[in-house]
Amino acid sequence: MKVAYFTAGTVGVGHLVRGLAIGRGLARAGFAGEYRIFGPQLPFPAAQGRAEHEPVVVETDRTLRDRQLAQTSALARQLQGFAPDLLLVDMFWAPLRWVLPALPCAAWLLVRICPPHWLLGPPGLPFEPAQYDRIIAVEPMPERGARESIAPVVICNPDECRPPGALRERLGASAGHPLIVVLQAGQRGESEPLLEAAGEGAVVLDLFEPEALFPAAEWLGGADRIVAGAGYNAFWEAHWLGYAERTEWIPFRRTIDDQALRVELGRGMTPRENGADTLAHWIVAGA
Repeated sequence: MKVAYFTAGTVGVGHLVRGLAIGRGLARAGFAGEYRIFGPQLPFPAAQGRAEHEPVVVETDRTLRDRQLAQTSALARQLQGFAPDLLLVDMFWAPLRWVLPALPCAAWLLVRICPPHWLLGPPGLPFEPAQYDRIIAVEPMPERGARESIAPVVICNPDECRPPGALRERLGASAGHPLIVVLQAGQRGESEPLLEAAGEGAVVLDLFEPEALFPAAEWLGGADRIVAGAGYNAFWEAHWLGYAERTEWIPFRRTIDDQALRVELGRGMTPRENGADTLAHWIVAGA
């Protein structure tokens, strides 16, 4: 069985991390098939060079809006070349609106918090829910057309995290002072308000740096205090892995996300499972 994950996300590393999380879930579930991530190349050195990631160019002109042109696009050719049995679509259904009819496979759409119009579509390119065998919300969110919901998809489980002292040792931090960490995984320049909130002595874990710890979630349990944007991955990693109470959230404005709403809806919530494992079990059971 072949499983593909597609994303068109380019802001931050989160959309790629969700694909990596599902890949890890499949490995834990004993998946014996082939898994590949199709998504844009991102400017994060630590996240590049993954064997399962095949970079794609998502055309921004009329190509993908045209029924005939879309089915001969570079994106369509790459997906057709892999020939998946199941295509997991991360949020971005529009680039695939006219590509999916040329792919003889099942498709599941994964949605997180998004604007009300997201599953309606722009003029001339309406969303067609019948194209998807499953539409799955991957976090608590307002009604947006999802038919099912699962726990958030997280890159690692508690038993896969580094020992408590590993982060301090890796950073060379003194044992006599609190270890305050700023997590920067969104857009360049966003570390400034995070550092301001963190105060003097904070250490920046910046995914734009070549030597960045990745995935950071495996290490952050060793921090005494964390300051981070309330993006999907950072927020739910903290809640699933047990360091949310030590984290201060700074919601950033995003066109297709509402980080302040995520903080409001997820406050005090502890997921009972990792959604990556739920998806993996569904896939393995149907293989």
